[in-house]
Amino acid sequence: MTINERIRALRGAMKEAGADVCLVLSQDAHQSEYVAPYWQCRAYMSGFTGSAGTFVCTKDQSAVWVDGRYFLQGEEQTKDSEVQLMKIGEPGVPSYAQWIVDNVPQGGKLFVDGRTISASQMAQLKRFLDRKKIVVEADKDLVGQIWTDRPALPKGPIFDLAVEYTGESRAEKLGRLRYSMSTSEEKEEKADCVADGVLTDDRKIGGGADYYLIASLESTAWLLNLRGSDIEGTPVPYAFTLVGTDSCRLFIDPDKVKEDMKDALEKDGVRVLPYDDLPKTLKSLDGQGAKRIALDPSLVNELLLESIPKDWVKVLVRDLVIEMKGTKNTVERANIYKAHIKDGAVMVRFIKWVKETVKDRPITECQAAEYLDDLRKAQPGSLGISFTTIAGYGPNGAIVHYEPVPESCAVMKPEGFVLVDSGAQYLEGTTDITRTIALGPLTDEMKESYTMVLKGHLQLGHARFPEHISGTNLDILARKPLWDKALDYKHGTGHGVGYLLGVHEGPMNISYRQSNVTLVPGMLISDEPGYYPTGKYGVRIENLMMVERWCQNEWGTFDQMNFVTLCPYERQAIVKEMLTDQEIRWVDQYHQRIYEELSPLLDEDTAAWLKEETRPL
Repeated sequence: MTINERIRALRGAMKEAGADVCLVLSQDAHQSEYVAPYWQCRAYMSGFTGSAGTFVCTKDQSAVWVDGRYFLQGEEQTKDSEVQLMKIGEPGVPSYAQWIVDNVPQGGKLFVDGRTISASQMAQLKRFLDRKKIVVEADKDLVGQIWTDRPALPKGPIFDLAVEYTGESRAEKLGRLRYSMSTSEEKEEKADCVADGVLTDDRKIGGGADYYLIASLESTAWLLNLRGSDIEGTPVPYAFTLVGTDSCRLFIDPDKVKEDMKDALEKDGVRVLPYDDLPKTLKSLDGQGAKRIALDPSLVNELLLESIPKDWVKVLVRDLVIEMKGTKNTVERANIYKAHIKDGAVMVRFIKWVKETVKDRPITECQAAEYLDDLRKAQPGSLGISFTTIAGYGPNGAIVHYEPVPESCAVMKPEGFVLVDSGAQYLEGTTDITRTIALGPLTDEMKESYTMVLKGHLQLGHARFPEHISGTNLDILARKPLWDKALDYKHGTGHGVGYLLGVHEGPMNISYRQSNVTLVPGMLISDEPGYYPTGKYGVRIENLMMVERWCQNEWGTFDQMNFVTLCPYERQAIVKEMLTDQEIRWVDQYHQRIYEELSPLLDEDTAAWLKEETRPL
């Protein structure tokens, strides 16, 4: 079916159900950023395939909301259908909730799959829609009714990640989590929370909890030292975890758990139950009397919230496991450096290959991406790529999250830029790197653009700062060279990265949007400013950085950033005169480190090429 045919079928299902509007979100039952094909309902209905977006369909209109990363991609993917593209944050563009209020009659009915909407998002939505008395029903999956060839839920096996990689056993992690459950101090935080279905502005966290409900796939995987293959690029299994003061229940498809794995889990006090049994289990615990259950309302979906016994006290917290796994331990940190040495050698081989090959014969963006993916998959300890490789040549590089496809990917020529954003999953950790590569002659404008981005990248990557500050305080370091020219980029500057988990990990980030999450030693975070003149080219330079302790003195404790990514910058694109003496030293020192760390892993010819690329500016 075409997109318009799917929309007509959905309207038929809406009419039968008595719905005035259908809301289709991007998330799965765990509020994941990347989801298995079974959950890709928003992409199925709208044709827009980016990782984030919201689709809304009424009886006579439909629209999809996308953020600044996806404006160009959204335009391309919706141009042949009735779907209106709503560019979030642009003048005159309403929120999806406001659009619903404007286009649905008083007392109308909205249907949404309650598995795909978080408890906090549902509370916000209900409050907003109440101004027109719009009723929300969350117990039907209307898209599922019309998606006749919908993929099944994945059934890949899980495996145990050894302590030599995790640095901590699952029993130790469970002990730490239970301590957090029992000793949380009373405090107030500004947040969007749910209390008996009502959105509140303040929340009290404390008093301990008898149970902690984990909905995040990555939190379950990290806590129990498990990995899987249910989501492409993110090695996690679909599962929920319910942790009690003296119990732990893992809700997962039993076909994924082999007998030896089940025995190992049970030895550590983890009971394996079917994936769909969580609501039933919660109701069965009701006979124990009133209990306190801690949960993150931004991750627990609405249907799960409704299955918690009514007389239980809901302790609303930010995911306690996210806080724990966001700070890497010493074993994880050491492994992460090893992963980036391995990955750096891959990138050097790729850059040399693409520069040399494009001079001899035409190659497409898809061929370049496939070559890089194959290099990574061939590495010892590789579990594949960490997200779909972006290879954007020329104007395609200006599409922030462009994804080349065989039917339409560009043929690259020995001129201009190709922007390559890619990463891998190794037993030693997750990588994420972007390099803007010169395939041949560049214009002066291209070189100046590259150097502006490089200046911001270097300033952030060498930041030193007092402890207890957030990424908000550092964002200007990366943007200032662009702001000085009245230029900018419409995405965050940095995101956290998991350990053999999601390439995007909270709670830390670097952005000018306000954050109360402080940066602490052991956090792994990206440094990726960019510049994207529409229709011309894109420039982005991304390294991962580790937050490390720098010094202590009478003025306090200070931390610093340290690059873990090892891959040379594009020296052909650097305008040396635009760099300060300090920035030149930073580039030269970084390049010297790259050659020393990577050359032993390379053949003689590639090592000689790298030596030339990393010679002092």
